[in-house]
Amino acid sequence: MAPYLFPYPTTGPVTLSNVFIDRQLAYTTELAEATVARTRLQIALKAAAGTEPGSSALAVLEAVQVYHPYLRGIIACLDTDDLLVKGELSFPWKSSLTASLTSGALLSLPSIQAEHFYVVLTYSIALANYAHAILHALPRFEVEPGSKAVPNITVEDAQKTNAGLTRAVDLLSQASGVADWAAIHVSPGLEPARQATGGRLGRSKWPVETGPEAFRAISMVLLADAHVTAIRKLLLPVLAHQLFAPPGPPLPSNHPSAGLLSKLYLYVSELYTSSAALFKVHEATRTSGGGRKLFSKKEREVPETDAADSEVIPELKRYLRKEALLSSALAYKWLGVDAGENGKGNKVGEAVAWVKEAQSRLSELEDGKVADRMKGLSLGKGSERRKEARKVRQGRVDRELADIAAWITAYTKMNDTVAFQPIPPSSSLVVPPGRPIFSAKAFTPPPAKFAPLERLSDDSVRKVETETKHEEAAYAGKGSYF
Repeated sequence: MAPYLFPYPTTGPVTLSNVFIDRQLAYTTELAEATVARTRLQIALKAAAGTEPGSSALAVLEAVQVYHPYLRGIIACLDTDDLLVKGELSFPWKSSLTASLTSGALLSLPSIQAEHFYVVLTYSIALANYAHAILHALPRFEVEPGSKAVPNITVEDAQKTNAGLTRAVDLLSQASGVADWAAIHVSPGLEPARQATGGRLGRSKWPVETGPEAFRAISMVLLADAHVTAIRKLLLPVLAHQLFAPPGPPLPSNHPSAGLLSKLYLYVSELYTSSAALFKVHEATRTSGGGRKLFSKKEREVPETDAADSEVIPELKRYLRKEALLSSALAYKWLGVDAGENGKGNKVGEAVAWVKEAQSRLSELEDGKVADRMKGLSLGKGSERRKEARKVRQGRVDRELADIAAWITAYTKMNDTVAFQPIPPSSSLVVPPGRPIFSAKAFTPPPAKFAPLERLSDDSVRKVETETKHEEAAYAGKGSYF
């Protein structure tokens, strides 16, 4: 269930005063402080990647926000030759999103732009994982499938859940904005180093996440996760109805519009599918514009799992496939409900077709190849958390199947006794375009901690004092502890 819990990249130690030449001896203190900040980030990443006690996404966020301004200062001074490179650059990082590199040694990345890339990637991932931690700590209202326990919803729990969902949506949209910014301002800077090395780093290729479209793909995942979380918040006022009322019609008066929900889920499905296409998981992309014919079952069939040495880690591939299919199924369910409830009795046959198509798609998640492949997630580090995620997801699928079955029964009975309308084949249904309710939050990078030297008229230089008011305490999690 969204949001996806990203694995962290990790890095090795670097003493920056041994990497750069400070010709004017103007940045001795700054390089020492930058080394301390980078070491703090290294320790936080190692702890978070190994799920050590006390590790947290918030610790990684704080470390990134301390180091990033120093890194931007170094880049600025390299551009003006106030700092020079001593020998060959080498920044050690381990990929967390490339399947063939996650268990290997640290890669030696030969450019400051590569260092910048992984720092910004870490920031985006930490924002998303902090949102995941907030949602994971929220009260659980759903009961296990088959359990006779009665869920308990208190006012305090509802308020905490509402606040947590709001905060998580904000963090995920921030993370998406960081990835959007990096796709434009950071990724292109990797190309000179990639070309200089012939696309190789020793015996390995450059990690897949350093590809020109990877940050855009990550941004789409994060924006889709933000919308799924926002939909949870949108449905929170009718949570009691979902948990206590019999599945199916009627909807409560305060229920969000079925038409709105369908378009939101369509947009989410398009984002997941487009992200997968950019990662080259699917053989072809889907377009998002205008009306289009519904894909046949053969066309939407999920590809077989790739080999262990494939590019993107299999967990992320599976997540994108599953969430795209689940979101499309929920979109078709709400398209059916919208046709049945708001069609004034003229679209009952169409409503039956929509909800049956939704049922077909959800059944694929429950019993089909997707479910069989998801069993492979039980191997490796973090298997218990993945098992728990699958359990929650399957409970959600079971509840949705029960709800859809009730809608099918209601609309079929209405059609057989009142409407007498033909049920169109699923291939004739036209899917409307999806729509967002917000976009990624624009990211403004922090000002550099120090600036290039100022050249005076007498050929002397002067150190420039920079503004350091970038709200040291204004990290993403300030004031919001859950």
